[in-house]
Amino acid sequence: MSNDKNKNIVVFADSIGRTIVGGLESETNKTLTVKNPAVLNVQPNPQTGQIQVQLIPYFFKEFVKGGTGTEVTWEFVKSNIARASNVELDDRLVSQYENMYSVIQTPEAGLVGAGAGTSTGDAPVVKLFDD
Repeated sequence: MSNDKNKNIVVFADSIGRTIVGGLESETNKTLTVKNPAVLNVQPNPQTGQIQVQLIPYFFKEFVKGGTGTEVTWEFVKSNIARASNVELDDRLVSQYENMYSVIQTPEAGLVGAGAGTSTGDAPVVKLFDD
């Protein structure tokens, strides 16, 4: 992974031990300002016993006025966190973080259906439940 891609991402543990990943917005002697922080969640898969790793937003954008395109910035007090100093994140985790906060492109209303190249009349009916 290139250092440029990982350079703006900061990793730290908060005061209750959660690992936080986010975009470094700014930093002072006392605070660390992080854009779109996410909690690194690790849990075992009960079926396979393997570990599952996923990023969960620190605060969901759906709760912010302005919706999903809004960036959320949090200020963390440095005396309450433990910052990782020599961690280079795996490409898959960086990609998951970037995809989680990327803007989702939706088709225009006029392009749905026949304009999008699909016909609703030819689609088979899928029955989910027995009557």
